[in-house]
Amino acid sequence: MSANVDSELIGLFGHWTFATAQVKRLDELKFDPDAVKAAARQVIEQRDNPARQRALVDALDEDTAVALCLWLRDPSNASSLLKQARAKPRKRG
Repeated sequence: MSANVDSELIGLFGHWTFATAQVKRLDELKFDPDAVKAAARQVIEQRDNPARQRALVDALDEDTAVALCLWLRDPSNASSLLKQARAKPRKRG
């Protein structure tokens, strides 16, 4: 991973979340895969607005933020995330 991408992710997620994403695996986190996909889409849509990106990330719970950081750091994680989403039955309310 490039130092530039890591630096941008630290700026977006903060040191704590970024560091957590370096030692956690997706299967160790409790998150809604659909929420991560939606957050990824929103962060990408707001690529020209870092303050809005940070607000979006700050609104996430910690595990969802870590999962999003993992996804953005290595897009191959998106495949694992999508498999996990298909493996879990959706809760309907």
